[in-house]
Amino acid sequence: MEFGGKILVGAAATVALGLVGHILSGESFISGLEQNARTELAARGLDNATVTLGRAPLSRSAILDGELADDMKQEALGVVAAIPGISGASWLGQKEATPAEADQSGSATANSATDGKIAKCQDGVDKIIETRKISFRSGSAYVSPDSNQILDILATALKPCDGLSIAVEGHTDDNGDKAVNKVMSQERADRIKAGLVDRGIPADLITATGYGSTRPRAKGNDAAADAQNRRIEFRIGSANGAPKNGAKAQQGE
Repeated sequence: MEFGGKILVGAAATVALGLVGHILSGESFISGLEQNARTELAARGLDNATVTLGRAPLSRSAILDGELADDMKQEALGVVAAIPGISGASWLGQKEATPAEADQSGSATANSATDGKIAKCQDGVDKIIETRKISFRSGSAYVSPDSNQILDILATALKPCDGLSIAVEGHTDDNGDKAVNKVMSQERADRIKAGLVDRGIPADLITATGYGSTRPRAKGNDAAADAQNRRIEFRIGSANGAPKNGAKAQQGE
């Protein structure tokens, strides 16, 4: 009986040690997840957000807190929920999101923010070219001094639009040979692109396309219609997709 009692005591001690070990290893695991979350947030400039996981009982569900703008909160939620080992994440007092839900929400918020930035940049360009005309010498891609000053203003307006695509489009009237007009419109678009690059706009974000007379803005072949159809247009869009907003026409010759 005494021998059996020793066995029971020994077994109980082993179980107790195992539970203690499990708790300690679990605590270490949870702390590691928290540290990973803090590291990922800091790497994205979101270190104002705090992350905690439950201890009583141990939990792999993360609770975020801190003062951040709504779009940054969604981004932080997606970052934390995507960390391997974390089962879900939520802001304090809000419904928990799984990694998939957080990623979808974050993507929607990011898309909305990008659309807003595109619209703002397009509006800025449109306002500049409403009252200013980029002009060229007749039959030439030479950019006049006045037009270079307009490029200065445009480049300043485009600097905050980093990460967005800028499509430069050259258009002509329908006078003369269509093939020649297309080549001329391409040369003019290329010259405007080069001017923006010289002023600090990244070349890989700018495309230049000459359409010749294939996309007239006004019908007819009188002087007024020709003046509207000779133009440079700027379209701002996502760097990963086609521009979404049309620019108002900028007269060419």
